[in-house]
Amino acid sequence: MLSDFRLNHAAIISLSFEFISAFDEGTEPGQQLSFQPEPPEHQWKSYRYGSKESLSIPVSAAKSLDLSEDQTTVIRPVHSSILGEKYCFQVINSENNHCFGCSSAAERDRWIEDLRRAAHPNKDNCERTEYSLSLWVNEAKDLPPKKRYYCEVHIDGTLFARTSNRAVGKSVQRSSQAADGGSGAAGTGHGGGSSGGCQLFWGEFFELDNLPPVNQITLHLFKDEDPKKKRHSKDDSILNPLGSVALNLAEIKGRAYQEKWYPIVPYKPPGTSIIKDQIGQQASIRVKSKFKILKILPIERYKEFAEYITVNYVDMCSSLEPLLNVREKEELAGALVHVLQSIGKAKEFLTDLGSAEVQRLGENEALIFRENTLATKAIDEYMKLVGQKYLIDTLGDFIARLYSGGESCEVDPQKCSASDLPINQRHLKETCADVVKRITDMHDSFPAELNEIFSRWLSDCEDRGQTDIGHRLISASLFLRFLCPAILSPSLFGLTQAYPEPNTLRTLTLTAKVIQNLANSTLFGEKEEYMFFMNEFLEQHWEPMRGFLQKVADPDSEIAMARFDGYVDLPLRLAVLHNLLVDIISVMKQDRIDNLHPLPLILNQITEFLGQEAQRIPVSSIHGKPKPTYLLPKDLPKYSPLQNSMQQLPMDSNSNQGKERQRKQVQRAFSVPNRPSRHQRQPIKRQTSKEELPTQCQDDNQDQDPCLEISSPSNAIKSKAPAAKVLWIKQNNSNEPYQKIGQAIEETSILDRHAQELAELRLGVEQVTERELEMAKRLEDFIVLTQDQNTQLQAEVQELRNLLATREEQLASATFRLGVIEEEREEDERKLNVAVAAVERMNVLEEQFAGLLKDVHQFYAVNADGIKNTYINT
Repeated sequence: MLSDFRLNHAAIISLSFEFISAFDEGTEPGQQLSFQPEPPEHQWKSYRYGSKESLSIPVSAAKSLDLSEDQTTVIRPVHSSILGEKYCFQVINSENNHCFGCSSAAERDRWIEDLRRAAHPNKDNCERTEYSLSLWVNEAKDLPPKKRYYCEVHIDGTLFARTSNRAVGKSVQRSSQAADGGSGAAGTGHGGGSSGGCQLFWGEFFELDNLPPVNQITLHLFKDEDPKKKRHSKDDSILNPLGSVALNLAEIKGRAYQEKWYPIVPYKPPGTSIIKDQIGQQASIRVKSKFKILKILPIERYKEFAEYITVNYVDMCSSLEPLLNVREKEELAGALVHVLQSIGKAKEFLTDLGSAEVQRLGENEALIFRENTLATKAIDEYMKLVGQKYLIDTLGDFIARLYSGGESCEVDPQKCSASDLPINQRHLKETCADVVKRITDMHDSFPAELNEIFSRWLSDCEDRGQTDIGHRLISASLFLRFLCPAILSPSLFGLTQAYPEPNTLRTLTLTAKVIQNLANSTLFGEKEEYMFFMNEFLEQHWEPMRGFLQKVADPDSEIAMARFDGYVDLPLRLAVLHNLLVDIISVMKQDRIDNLHPLPLILNQITEFLGQEAQRIPVSSIHGKPKPTYLLPKDLPKYSPLQNSMQQLPMDSNSNQGKERQRKQVQRAFSVPNRPSRHQRQPIKRQTSKEELPTQCQDDNQDQDPCLEISSPSNAIKSKAPAAKVLWIKQNNSNEPYQKIGQAIEETSILDRHAQELAELRLGVEQVTERELEMAKRLEDFIVLTQDQNTQLQAEVQELRNLLATREEQLASATFRLGVIEEEREEDERKLNVAVAAVERMNVLEEQFAGLLKDVHQFYAVNADGIKNTYINT
């Protein structure tokens, strides 16, 4: 049934474990155990001594799982802190519970998706709800000293994750990446801020997806077991939690993180009424969290949205980027990368953004991928997505060795003794050499997708004559945005869970500095004089590093590379992107929302299926409903807007000759101009008969029916005297032919008049049509001109922002240099004062010395006179 599944391991690790209050020797190896929560009085003890026996199960065991019969089957990832193994997933049904281990996150995600489709084949065409929790467990304070503690994350009584154990001590120095979990405005919870520095720091992040419906999230604080104590100690402080913290779901729901100090409620043992407070009344934990409930529609609901993203992602990014803050750029870039990766357009997306970044910065190549733009955030997310296995193969063993207790690499003379400095310098060189060798010895797990993107970037830059900028673009993306941040903060890139100790953190920081300078081909300068000794190391490894950068950007490289084989849940990612865009756009000003047309309409169409309580984007009336486009018919001259009106005109020939015909008001089309007035019209030419009509009808034919009178064209014809008889013309007593001729003349004159009017109306229609076409063309030209001007203004604004950023950097640099110059001036002034004082002292000493010489001379003179007198007397 699952024959298409793939697993790289020769066997699958199946870890079955049960919540029981027993010791390890109380469980038989290979026993089939369940994973059901126990009563509260047993929850705290059971997980520590539960069975974790590993059983070698053939690959066929996973293929033989029958998941279609049990609709309650749950398949979800298992956090590495629970089993001590990375990339595990769990299959839970009514009969048993198995955990399977994979070699990478991509492989795990693929297995989870395949198993879910086996259990629910029509998953993408069904509406579902996803629950997820993002949690930073940052720090704790006011705990008893000289102890080690850890936290557990429980969701509805089930253990989902566990922090590493940490000792209470002085404030821990931590990098900006780790501090991100605890950055921002702290909440107004118990204890306020951490006065006097944090006493215990974890700084660990947990991303828990595919959760069941959640009612309660609890953090339990435990004291770590002392290894010197006996294994079967009955110390309740070890088996039971010291206290707990409950998170309010209503407070942490939403897209933004909520940070707060939570007081730790002491644990009350069951069956007792007295609480033994082992942590103090002021103990609290700082937690930063958000809980998301996402309703996912059938994938067909997102069809138009996906098509819009696929075709218009460049225009959408360029329109939204000036309006977003850094956090929104990061979220939007991540959502777009996952959607486009599933669609198959991620590489084109990143290629376009990289090229646009180069074009935007121009010759300021030093700023490439150093700003917080959608391009930088997108390449960050994409490298994490497709390059995780490469990162583990390259740096995994190195990070594990450092965490296990590596040598000190502190080379700042102000932070280490003079005797340790040479040894630490040697350690740093050896550590950096190990990392450089791991990177330059290119593994076959390097992502082929990154190779394609880098080669396209380089090709585009070469076409523009900017080859050096192309190399810098590749170096900045791979090292500045990926490898060096992974070395600096391995816990944020999945290389490890625990935040490093201060000694390890310092080694990672110095190593990242060296690798970044090596990638940039830059030597250490005066700002870090204590790193001068590494310049020789950098010069020795420049060539291998340049060769590595050429290989990763070579489209014809013969080195085997790995392709991303993970799975991206497209309906889920489209729902995430839709929810994010609605939150971002709905709070914008109306004119900015209108400029994003038709994206707000597409988003609102999806929102209609989410219920009345779902947030909607306000859309102005001009974009509220799409207007039909009017197309002129090709045979427009054949049709007249007066055709129906002509049929209503009076055709009565028996009306009085002295009265003008009464015409009904003609109903004209909206686009037809009014009929010109009579004095503006051309006189209608009428045809008149040259024969004189007899008027003897009544005299000669009294017995016949009276004939119809013929309406004269004008009053002049009516007043004309009857013609005299002509003898040689034979008179015809019958006037029927003349009556027919008169009627024909009258009808002909009416048709001529209407034909003239029709011609005039058609001419007016043509003129109006031409004016409408001209106005439409002018409107299009105006829209294009406006868009060009808007684009130009946006470009100028962006240039001004870049110029402002450059000027701010120059100002900061000038301020720094001014400070240095001021310090040097003060130092020179101090030295000058010392020199002046020394000169003055020297002058005084010279005067004293001159006085002494004078006294000596006088003394010699007196003695000489005395000796001379004595000699004379003698």
